[in-house]
Order: sequence, then structure tokens, then C-alpha cells
Amino acid sequence: MACDVLVIGSGGAGLRAAIELADRGVDVLVVGKSKKRDAHTILATGGINAALGNMDPQDSWPLHAADTIRDGGWINDPRGVELLCKHAPRAVQELAEWGARFHREPGGKITQRFFGAATYRRACFSGDHTGQEILNVLVDQAEARKIPFRSEVYIFSLLQSRGRANGAVGLDLRTGKILIFQAKAVILATGGHSRMFERSSSRFWENNGDGIALALQVGARFQDMEMFQFHPTGMVHPPRAAGVLVTEAVRGEGGILTNARGERFMKRYDPARMELSARDLVARAIYTEIEHGHGTRHGGVWLDISHRPLPYIKKRLPTMYRQFLAHAGVDISRQKMEVAPTAHYSMGGVLIDHTTGETGIRGLYAIGEVTAGMHGANRLGGNSLAEIMVFGRLTGAHVARRIKKQKLHPLDQRQVAGAIGSLLDRLAPAGKDPLAVKRQIQELMWTHVGVARREKEMQHALRALGRFRALRLQTGTSLARNQRLVAALDVLNMLPTCEMIVRSALLRRESRGAHYRTDFPTTQKQWKKNIICTPTKAGVRLSTRPIPPIPKRIRLLAERPKPSAHLLE
Repeated sequence: MACDVLVIGSGGAGLRAAIELADRGVDVLVVGKSKKRDAHTILATGGINAALGNMDPQDSWPLHAADTIRDGGWINDPRGVELLCKHAPRAVQELAEWGARFHREPGGKITQRFFGAATYRRACFSGDHTGQEILNVLVDQAEARKIPFRSEVYIFSLLQSRGRANGAVGLDLRTGKILIFQAKAVILATGGHSRMFERSSSRFWENNGDGIALALQVGARFQDMEMFQFHPTGMVHPPRAAGVLVTEAVRGEGGILTNARGERFMKRYDPARMELSARDLVARAIYTEIEHGHGTRHGGVWLDISHRPLPYIKKRLPTMYRQFLAHAGVDISRQKMEVAPTAHYSMGGVLIDHTTGETGIRGLYAIGEVTAGMHGANRLGGNSLAEIMVFGRLTGAHVARRIKKQKLHPLDQRQVAGAIGSLLDRLAPAGKDPLAVKRQIQELMWTHVGVARREKEMQHALRALGRFRALRLQTGTSLARNQRLVAALDVLNMLPTCEMIVRSALLRRESRGAHYRTDFPTTQKQWKKNIICTPTKAGVRLSTRPIPPIPKRIRLLAERPKPSAHLLE
């Protein structure tokens, strides 16, 4: 299949880019691993940030940028943050014009709620299913433009010609057909890699580092791979629901955290912001309470929203109400929720120029969670949905301008044959169960490279990852509807991603944002820099680089003392 631009990933980032390309007359094709309306975007529930000032007129885009950089540990890409915060209001307005059903005030203005570390109420929302609402709107817009989709396709190889990305090879998971795509440019919108960890807010088939592995194949560079966000609140019971996200919107609507002793423990960690502190701090606080023996029977803490009336909860938190009732038999309007940290979001990823989406590999662009730099060491809740909307549009516009002068290069048939041969070589009637191996890698990463890290455990993880590389995986011999083959492909993507996470975490000998080392528990001025992973013939080489200058207006706002009391208090 040939097109001008191939978009790999059918979530919000990929769809917004495809819509922009189509509006500019570009022949675009979207390929997704999941079904059309079932991308990972639907799990972004709580809201989308934009400094509209609807609830708090004092808010502004520079203050949004200052919050993002301050609680990102001062290692964000300042230019990317500036673009995000300037363009987020337009993104929300665009969604509203396209039919997104945001919660509104009696006068018609879009309601905004608090999220952690935000100075003012900034998150626009649709109940607690904002991601699903946004994805449905984007799918509707794509269908109205007749943008072609290929769903349930696993892209396992990128193609290049004359040093330029010009296509990909994928497997139709239903039919077993091998699909070959030819394009003038390729956009990676594949999401993150939170399924590196045993307890994760992602579904088991998503976020296995697909985009990282694809970019690595063609020599792209990566940044801040050690920076991984553990969301403070995931379900812990029953076991089948462990890790399922409990949206930050619960705390934004007034949810209170207590330990097994009944203590509102956040007063010990951030008395000014309490439950609405930054995600990394709340996650670490919960982890510490559990480690000190103050956890619940199932290894969590309590989150309580029962002081809100039932109609309020059903309107503002309908998904959470149904989720706890269905999984745990808990009525959150009368009972507390049992929660603990869960692997949630990748701040590290492909190194890009945020003004263009360029990866440094000609013809290859990237947007969304597969990229690095936007969130620094810790992502603010509500910024991920803003990011995919803003940079989906901006990158789509840039690519549309660039490809007008590009020709469709012929595919390198030796590359195509090599990619297909590599896939067929994975078919094996005997060997280790790849589903079990995948779980073992996730357990290894959760135990040794999780919320709290130290050198001895991470070195153990690095050695174990090396042993996994040598395993022969038993996949069977069918290409169609083969879960074991898919798991084997996931393992191939996970291993280099995990290695870069561990090696980067070992190199950063400090604690900053979501990266917490018990052997180096303080933040060090000399580590106010990014870690870069560069592929070489001898393997991935690690280096560091300084942070670009932060615009003075934003820097001064970020340096201001944090408020002594949060507005919610």
C-alpha cells in the first residue's frame, strides 16, 4: 500500500496528525494495533489542560508552562513546553467545535478542575472519560474526511531508502497477512512503554515499547529513558484489577488519602498541596507509607471521596463509580478505595525537535508519548491529552509542507525480504513460552527498577535482561490470531527499551522527579541535564547534554515560592 504519509498509531496523536494532513490535501493512511475507537487514549480519563481561566481568571499560558517545568524537575524542553501551553487553549476550543461534550458551567463556559501540581483549575473534562470522548471526536472527524484506516496491524519493521524512512512492514493480526507500506514520510504515534512493568495502568497488549524499538532500528536517538512516571493511584484488589488506573480526577474533586492508621499522611510530604501535589511526590509518599508498615491488608492506602454526594460522584466520576463496583464490589459514595502506585507514563522516548516533530532520521517524525522532552522528570496530569492534540496538529502541518517537494522513493526489496524473513524466523514450535517470559520481564522491572531504585537491584536487572535475549521463544507456526507470536514480538521490543531505562537510571546518580534512588536520595544541581541514548555499531552509547535556556518570563514564574495553601483547601 502506498501513500504520502504513513501514521503508525491510531490514538489521539496519530489521528490529530492525520486530520491535519488530510485538511492540507495529503494522502494519509493510519495504521493501528488496536481497533479504531479502542486506542490507549481512552485510558486518559481525568482531563485536558489549557489555561482558559474559566474558573480562575489569574491563570495564563506562562503559568501553565511554569508549573510544567517546575514539577518536571527543570529538565523539560523549554521550547516544547512553550508551544504546548500557548496552543492548548486552541486545542480545547477545536475539540469543542467538533462536538466534544465537555462539562460546562451554568453560563456555558467549560468547567475546569484541579489536577496535581497545577496552580489553578486548568483541566477541562468530560466526566472521568475525557480520553474516550476525545478519541471518539477525532475518529468521527477522520471518518468525515474519509481517511483510510488499517486496524489490528502490528508494525514490526521500518523501511529506509537512501537514508530516508519510506515505509514499514506489518502483520495483520486477524488474517496473518504481511502488509508492506510505502510512503514519503512516516509518523510514529505509537504511545509509550508502561507495560515494561508488572503493575501497569495500560492494558496488556499496549505500550510494550513498539515505537522505541522501531526508531532504534533506523538509528534514532533517545532521551531521559530513566524518567518513568508511576501514577500514585492504581487499584490493588482484587488481583485481576491490580494496576487499573484510579484517575487523578478523584483527588481533583476532593479525594482524601489516608494510611491504615487513618492518618492523612500527605501533610508529612507536601503540607501546602496535600493530595494535589505532583504525581511523583504523591506516588513516593504512598510507597513510603506502605514500606513503613502503614499500608492496608492488600498493600495499599485509602482514597476517600465518600464525603461527596452520590449524584455529584455519578456526574463527575462515573467511570470510577462503575469500575470499583464492578471489580471490587465497592460503592465509592459510601466506601473508601484501596490504591497504590502503578506504572503509568513514559517521560523518556525518541529525541525530537518539538517545533517540527523531526527525529533526526530523514522522513521519520514522532509525536505523543513515544517522544521525550515535553514532561521532563515528571508529567503533570492533563498535559498528555493537550500534547497529542497540539503536536498532532503542528507536526501534521510541518510534514504536509515538507513532503510537497518529496518523491516516493522505491522500496529496498532486500530490506523488505529481510524484515519478513526475520518475522518468519520467529515462528518456532518449541522453546520458552513468550507470554511467561513477558511476565517475567515485567516482574523484574517492577521489583528492581520501580518506584524506588538503587544500584545493586538495577545491576541485577541489567544482567537478567541480557539472559532473556538468548532465549528461544515458542510461538507455534501460524501468523494469524497467534497470541504467542505477538508476545514474542513484544518481548523483542521490550528488551532494548528496558535496557535503556536501566542504564540511564544507573547513570543518573541523584533523585529527580519520578526517578527516585534510595542510594542517591537528593536532587543534584550538576544533574540538571538530559541523558541521551545514541545507537552505535557497538550498542547504545549514553551521554549527557545541558538544558536549553528557559524563557525569562516562564523561569521567573517557576522560581516563585509554591502557594502556602491550595485553593481546594
